[in-house]
Amino acid sequence: MTLILGLAAVASADPEDHPDSHGGLNHDGQPPESPPFVGPQSKGMPLVGNSDKDGTVNSDLAFWGNQVFAGNYDGFRILDVSDPKNTAVLSDFICRGPQNDVSVYKAGSRLLLFQSIDSAQTKESCDGTVAGNSADNPIISEGGSSYRAFGFEGIRMFDVTDPSNPVFLDGIPTACGSHTHTLVPNPAVGKLHIYVSSYPLGSGRTAPSEVEAAGDLACVAPHKKISIVDVPLSDPSGWSVRQKALSDDTTVNRGFQACHDIQVFMPKNVAIGSCAGDAQIWDITDPANPTTGNGEAHTHITSPSASDQFEFIHSGVVTWDGKYFAIMDETGGGGSSECDGPPEPEGNSEHGFYYFYDMVEPGDPAPQLKSRYMIPRAQGTEVCVSHNANVVPVNGRYLMSAAYYQGGNTIVDFTDVSKPTEVAYSDLVDTVGAADSWSSYWYNNRVYVNGGLNRRVQTNRGLDIFNVILDGRLKAKRFAYMNPQTQEGFQQP
Repeated sequence: MTLILGLAAVASADPEDHPDSHGGLNHDGQPPESPPFVGPQSKGMPLVGNSDKDGTVNSDLAFWGNQVFAGNYDGFRILDVSDPKNTAVLSDFICRGPQNDVSVYKAGSRLLLFQSIDSAQTKESCDGTVAGNSADNPIISEGGSSYRAFGFEGIRMFDVTDPSNPVFLDGIPTACGSHTHTLVPNPAVGKLHIYVSSYPLGSGRTAPSEVEAAGDLACVAPHKKISIVDVPLSDPSGWSVRQKALSDDTTVNRGFQACHDIQVFMPKNVAIGSCAGDAQIWDITDPANPTTGNGEAHTHITSPSASDQFEFIHSGVVTWDGKYFAIMDETGGGGSSECDGPPEPEGNSEHGFYYFYDMVEPGDPAPQLKSRYMIPRAQGTEVCVSHNANVVPVNGRYLMSAAYYQGGNTIVDFTDVSKPTEVAYSDLVDTVGAADSWSSYWYNNRVYVNGGLNRRVQTNRGLDIFNVILDGRLKAKRFAYMNPQTQEGFQQP
């Protein structure tokens, strides 16, 4: 039987400096030209709706009820997707601060939005207007190297209870800024913890002449820590920031020991730290204190095999039963062509995979690789590599929705975890623009995609909404809200 799984489609300097450059941004802040690859455009993923957003880099997504929160380097949008064919933009809030990845959470009667800022800004606040906007600090040169002048970076907090009128509440400075962040609810103590990932690279580092003044906020190698923001839900203005060390054996990548992204799976109290050179499994039984440091129980996955190595571990996902997890290697940082068909030996792809593993207890030996996945559709010279994904909450089958930049979006069936297979995809080129997908997430029977790295020769697509048509009977669980990096117990099917 054919089933329509209303899946909702909905994780800097040049790429040589910044492995997570998201399109290989040149020094002028624009990605290099890259012509779209015109091939088969979709199978089993019909487009339902679109809300275009040009002129910026569109980043990550969060969801609350029928509202989608879509980040971009110049702010965020709040969209009503009750009628996906006629998506309504409730607000388009101007607030510069790459990457501006977003998450949302309820504090009493207020809905809060948190935003990651990883490029030093002229000020911490913004009011949604051009006149009240912040800007990237200028690049300065010292000793033959480029640095962005020290300024605010970290977490911004907004009240978005009225989606048509977001209100800036506070700026929360964190060491080396916030490339990404992950919400970790801790109702037992009435707090929301925010795990902040950041790393020192390229012009994002603190200039030597500014390190002393920057103090604990300085962005210098090896970094070797995450920041944790503690937000009292009864009084979010009473936030505080701590730093939590990573272990000495965290794999060095490009001179630093630091994490790009953290996925938490709360039903088993584990987190997957995607820490550039390796992936780590932490115990978060105490959500305020993940076991990241020396002498604490955690597991490192340092390479896919004895004959291979990771290029840049970017993010991870966990199956809803907690049996398996996958980590993603963003080879080339979103600025190179890695999609040459299936993995070897069947095809030609050599890098940029999703890697699948058995889940183990933090502190146990690293699990052996089960399989690896690359979209089977060769993309020629297109910028294409694995990016943000999530697992569909269904019983009896493992399905994942994932973004592949200009390779579009893929639905992966890994029920046989030794043989992940693409069962649907969308790689659109039409009058709106060409696929350039940053995030591709299932949410309440559709797949939502935020895309468009503004690669000059094409227009951005903004938010795409897809249905997914698959064979078989499936019943996916619906959520009241979703932050893709936070898998909560109530969301289990």
